[in-house]
Amino acid sequence: MTLPRDITTTTEANLTALVAAQVSEGTYLDLKRDLPRSDAAGRHEFLADVSAFANSSGGDLIYGIHEDGQGRAEAIVPQHGNLDEEARRLQDILMNGIEPRIPGLQVQSVPVAGGFVVVIRVPQSWAGPHRVKSNQHFFIRENGRKRQLDIPEIRGLFLRSDQQSQRIRDFRSERLGMILAGESPHRLVPGVLLVGHFVPTQAAIGTVQIDPIPYMRNRALPVLSTTIPGARVNADGALVVRNPGPEGTHGYSQLFRNGYFETVKVFPQAGEGRVGLGSLAYEEQFLVLLRRLREEYAHLGVGTEMTCMVSILNADHAELDFERWRYMLDDHQGYFDRKTLVLPDVLLPSELTPEQAMKPVFDLVWQSAGMERSANYNEAGEWAPVRR
Repeated sequence: MTLPRDITTTTEANLTALVAAQVSEGTYLDLKRDLPRSDAAGRHEFLADVSAFANSSGGDLIYGIHEDGQGRAEAIVPQHGNLDEEARRLQDILMNGIEPRIPGLQVQSVPVAGGFVVVIRVPQSWAGPHRVKSNQHFFIRENGRKRQLDIPEIRGLFLRSDQQSQRIRDFRSERLGMILAGESPHRLVPGVLLVGHFVPTQAAIGTVQIDPIPYMRNRALPVLSTTIPGARVNADGALVVRNPGPEGTHGYSQLFRNGYFETVKVFPQAGEGRVGLGSLAYEEQFLVLLRRLREEYAHLGVGTEMTCMVSILNADHAELDFERWRYMLDDHQGYFDRKTLVLPDVLLPSELTPEQAMKPVFDLVWQSAGMERSANYNEAGEWAPVRR
């Protein structure tokens, strides 16, 4: 007996079922009668519990269920106050009390008769190990309890985190290599290639398995600028192709069975001139793509926090397509200085709007073309494109 895969759908009935089944605390579950206290000791205990889950195998902390002394759920104990304010208080403690930040952390308040219960869902983290800032200690969960780590164990966690991060980068390098070698899942027309890779945090730790068959029947997959129904199935997962023709396709998207996602758009080149990426259009297309990806991952029960990696192949034949006369520019600005542009990976927190989450990505593209930042945001960092 466990809580729903999508924690946002948790109801009082789910909690009642845990109590009726007398579910026991263990590696993936910790039951607490009362919410964390606001004093220093209460905050420290809370942060130690959460970081221990992240440094181990992940799990759920439930605040508002009494256990019987043997670790078995015995009764719901409604918490009182404003449930939204309490959720924000806990989120603030977690944001400021653990380093580095735990990707994919969720705080969910569940209304129950007489009050509410709070569930903290902690994923196994690939970005750790995480330590409690109040005393710089590392914790791990073991046999249903947390304990402090020793130095050799901390080294082991750093190694695991490095390996998981490297796995994401290796995936991207392998895929770009295949595209450059002409081994993409569908032949592409010649031109400049805008490539996006999205890796949900949950997929990065190897806990996602996606069945591609529904995409053949009644599910659609997004590509840059559109959504295409009727995917084909291949060895990697589900594939949709954009505008296929005798010369090749202008783009495709591949949803991998492990939850990774790849999208490619081709900007065909005519003659010797540079191809304009459309400094606003490509950003708008990425924003639409991210919204649809979040919707699809939520449908699949996969967390919507993800890492985004953007690359431009044949970038030396491309330019940011904007009105140059409006700016005081040097000759090199607006153009890319290399054939293969591989931008750093950027974490897209699920609580940010697509516009907020993608801003660092867009800024990197503009900076790669010699500009300070994306001109589609104002000085306050808000999405404010000027359409002419």
